[in-house]
Amino acid sequence: MNFKPGKIEMIWQKGTWVLWLGLVATLPITSFPIFAKTLHTSSVAPASGMFLILLSLLWLPFFIIKKGRIPFQIRPAIVFFLLAFVSIFLAFFRNLPDYKNQSVISSAIEGVATLGLGALFYVVTTSIVNTSSKIQKTLAVLNWGGLVLLLWSLLQIMISFLTNDYPVWMRLFQRVFSTTVLFDHRATGFASEPSWLAHQLNLVYLAYWISATINKYSAHKFRIWKLTFENTLLAAGIVVLFASFSRGGLAAFMLVLAFLFIRVNIKFVNWLLMKWKARNRILVRALVAVGMALLYAVIALFGLYVLSKVDPRMEKVFQISTVSENPLLKYAENLQFGERVVYWQTGWNIFNDYPVLGVGVGFAGFYFPEYLPDYAWKLPEVRSLLYRSTGLLNIKSLWSRILAETGIAGFSFFVIFLVVTGITAKMMLSSRLILKRTIGWMGIFMLIAFLIEGFSMDSFALPYYWFTLGLVAAAWRWADPNISENKNG
Repeated sequence: MNFKPGKIEMIWQKGTWVLWLGLVATLPITSFPIFAKTLHTSSVAPASGMFLILLSLLWLPFFIIKKGRIPFQIRPAIVFFLLAFVSIFLAFFRNLPDYKNQSVISSAIEGVATLGLGALFYVVTTSIVNTSSKIQKTLAVLNWGGLVLLLWSLLQIMISFLTNDYPVWMRLFQRVFSTTVLFDHRATGFASEPSWLAHQLNLVYLAYWISATINKYSAHKFRIWKLTFENTLLAAGIVVLFASFSRGGLAAFMLVLAFLFIRVNIKFVNWLLMKWKARNRILVRALVAVGMALLYAVIALFGLYVLSKVDPRMEKVFQISTVSENPLLKYAENLQFGERVVYWQTGWNIFNDYPVLGVGVGFAGFYFPEYLPDYAWKLPEVRSLLYRSTGLLNIKSLWSRILAETGIAGFSFFVIFLVVTGITAKMMLSSRLILKRTIGWMGIFMLIAFLIEGFSMDSFALPYYWFTLGLVAAAWRWADPNISENKNG
């Protein structure tokens, strides 16, 4: 069978686009067993990574050869990745502490691989969705994948609370998509653990669904009564987020809600000033601000009280003691996240001694025994990992990890990258195009949630923040019908 060059290119374009939609549809799966075996890991192995690798082999080289255009927002990201790779190279010139005969080469390869996956997720997202129609189709597939995620998560919660257990078929079904097991009385979705489910919801799905609801946008033509598909998904998504009982995820979502409430309050104050024709505007603003602050404080305390009754980890949330040598760490231990706090502090301690370029991505674990704070040795989990586990310890916070492993140089360019994306998203809010405004708000909600989610996750290989950041850059460049399609796509 003879194919003309134009027909071959058309098949190639359609094939690579199908791969992209496959990547978007499989975003909920964080630890796909088949991919995990290939990567020789049991944790971060997103199913979307398989589609990403295929796109990197079949689409990206031709995109580069044809000099395809990419948004300018990628520049600080490129500098960050280059500095991160340099930090890995420089690690071989240091006297690296020995840690249970862990391989330096393997750690370097893992560091390069995780950084590479993150970079590819961002680059491919910014480049392949290069028309308004492609962005719309991407959001539509995102919704369908989100629907499957929510249905499976809601079924988990319903079965777990009704029977206090999961049937065998559910556990077997979960093993097809995850290297870990289902968690009792907590929604896990297709993720490795409930906090990862909350992570993907906050940084991708809820960020988009909230934005679409506010902007009255939908990637679909059909309606459920007067509700859009995104409206329904948002309501179910909030239920699933709370059912995950991820404290970091809930805190991140509450920060987004707080941002929205502040905006509503500002509009409310301006309305009051207009209605009352108040002369002392400063006094009115101050009184309303104090009143709202007190109201939110009461709501926050009530929320903590409810959590203390339904989540055993929060039973001691109101028990604060100053008798301990380190009251803050003792309080964190009482709330069962003391280990995470000492891991964050360890990363900070490492950064203090290696402030410029850090110790290299993937190498922080070698320094843990030396830089753990004294209080850490009182915690059973830390002692167990140090004495019984053969693997390297993790910092458990992206912010602390970037500081420890790439220094102030890498951290600065990562923050610049986020700020540039934030400014881009804000500029999009004034666009006449509803699609552009929707993606702009999605980016802002994602960045707000990321402030807290960055303390919960420390992996560069998970696609969620790279996906949303890339989508913002892509929408800024391509979400305009006046811009012709990029023929390199």
